[in-house]
Amino acid sequence: MSALTTTDPAADARERTSAPRVTFARVVRSERIKATSVRSTYWTAAVTVAFTLLFAGGIMFAVAFAPTADVPDPVAVITDNYGATPSLGVLGIALLFAYALVAVFGVLLIGPERSSGLLTATLAAVPRRTPVYAAKLLVSAIAGAAIGLIGSVASFLVVQPVLAGFGLGSTLADPEVLQVLAGGTVFLALIAVLSTAIGSLFRSTAAAMGAVLGLLLVAPGLLPIIRGIGGQLAGFLPSTAGMMLVQSAAQSGWQPILTGGLVLVGWTAGAVVLGGVRFTRRDV
Repeated sequence: MSALTTTDPAADARERTSAPRVTFARVVRSERIKATSVRSTYWTAAVTVAFTLLFAGGIMFAVAFAPTADVPDPVAVITDNYGATPSLGVLGIALLFAYALVAVFGVLLIGPERSSGLLTATLAAVPRRTPVYAAKLLVSAIAGAAIGLIGSVASFLVVQPVLAGFGLGSTLADPEVLQVLAGGTVFLALIAVLSTAIGSLFRSTAAAMGAVLGLLLVAPGLLPIIRGIGGQLAGFLPSTAGMMLVQSAAQSGWQPILTGGLVLVGWTAGAVVLGGVRFTRRDV
């Protein structure tokens, strides 16, 4: 005599409805957990803040503590190195060093997952690849903006006592400072997204890192060597265009800022589309 098994359709329906659904918010949460559970995230953030503090305030503190005989006019030295508004110059230098490290973080957000096999597990849990890709870009943008913003604000606040001592201080409530900080935050968020999108094109983390750093750091130095149009082409590179976002609108006007922003958005959008096509269509 064989035992008969019966199924309860109502129980099966309750089980299906009670199982956690795959939503975009949950995919974003899982990407955030993955990003914050590896040491490279914290090391990248710490190194970015340390380097921005070192380079943004290095000359400032060297001038402040130098003997009067060596630096008879410290105000002139500061304005020569940081511009007529040293507070904004500090932010510019901080963001200049921060964006390269933010780019490294953007690549590391996706590159090592392939070599470790974690991406395969992620795509097994989330069969549709587009939400995974979009979640990575969103986490990259938020993290990149946060890392750069913390580093630049820390650099700004650290040097203010020195600047105030020479009558050159400012505050975060200054409209010019807020505008540069906002522009820098957008700049770093887009650089992070651009780097993650380019990183998705390569199976090798090293190759992705080389492509990103070559585009952002090497190309701006090599293109101007080309006679004729080299200098003009360099102005349309993502890093060069993005640095326009950290210019003061009161000093340079809005046109170069908006132009640089549009160029950077164009690079980022192109990389996102190309990376999305590759990410969704090829094998892991």
